[in-house]
Amino acid sequence: MNIENSIFLKALNKEKLSTPPIWYMRQAGRYMPEYRAVRKNFKNFLDMCKNPEVCCELALQPINAFNLDAAILFSDILTIPDALGLGVKFLEGEGPVFDNPIKVSKDVINLPDFEPDNLSYVYKAVSNIKNALPKNIPLIGFSGSPWTLAAYSIEGRSSKNFEYTKSFIRNNEEEAHIFLQKLTDACFIYLKKQVEAGADVIQIFDSWANLLSKKDYETYSLNYIRSLISKLKEDQVTASIPIILFAREPEISCNQMIKVQADCLSLYWKTKDIDLAFLNGKVALQGNLNPEILLQEDNVIKNEADRILKQFKNYDGYIFNLGHGITPNIDPGKIKLLTDHIRSR
Repeated sequence: MNIENSIFLKALNKEKLSTPPIWYMRQAGRYMPEYRAVRKNFKNFLDMCKNPEVCCELALQPINAFNLDAAILFSDILTIPDALGLGVKFLEGEGPVFDNPIKVSKDVINLPDFEPDNLSYVYKAVSNIKNALPKNIPLIGFSGSPWTLAAYSIEGRSSKNFEYTKSFIRNNEEEAHIFLQKLTDACFIYLKKQVEAGADVIQIFDSWANLLSKKDYETYSLNYIRSLISKLKEDQVTASIPIILFAREPEISCNQMIKVQADCLSLYWKTKDIDLAFLNGKVALQGNLNPEILLQEDNVIKNEADRILKQFKNYDGYIFNLGHGITPNIDPGKIKLLTDHIRSR
């Protein structure tokens, strides 16, 4: 069986399928004991991401365990800021911390040009995973959105409200847009390199979409996502590659979100009032089970999955996924239960 028979790619092409394809955001991660066995060998998470052989092993773990319909590159969205010299490291219990964050306007002006070869370890991981996968399983490459990368790079670490970032873009509007454009250009080159290495699909993670007002979201995030997708759609290498956009709880509706021309919208679990009649035929949809449901009893998990399957039953191009990533406290047995239940419908 070859890649053309992939039901995941068929769904992204807005085909109606009797059983939806299944994959899960953060499907390779700390909830799996085999992942933890590998992770303990690395002091810094990003060091692990810089080992292509290990990334291949980790990406294959959920495919082997659950027979999913798509694999995703094992990496991190902060590889680009790290390649720009911002010094990303991961501290236990704190998450990402930057040694050289963007703190004043001149930091933006003094940023070096993005050198794609600094991320050669990512492209090697892509080719390793692609070569190791069954021929009918597509591989998803990814990047963070320009706004999400900027938010981390300015704040210097993860934060609940990113107050310093919000203050920076208010007080340094010109430099903020220069930085976002630099990140957009870097994301384009980075994603193109992933496609050249073997990625079949691209996902863009706008993980901090929820930080911005409706007006600011359009200005600081959506405009740059639109520009990035346009570049990808116009380039000979990436023009035919489906693009999924995940935005976490943005202040705009899915009806407005389709203007960026992504092939698929990945729905956050809190997304309500989805206008399926309007969206059907225009964009594929992915999601959107609340990951916390997987901490519940089996019957609760099955009932919630049934509710979602019923909601999207007549939608052309639906992919079953979570509305956010799998959390470390989830039992792998629940993932198998959910996957088997969906396949049995």
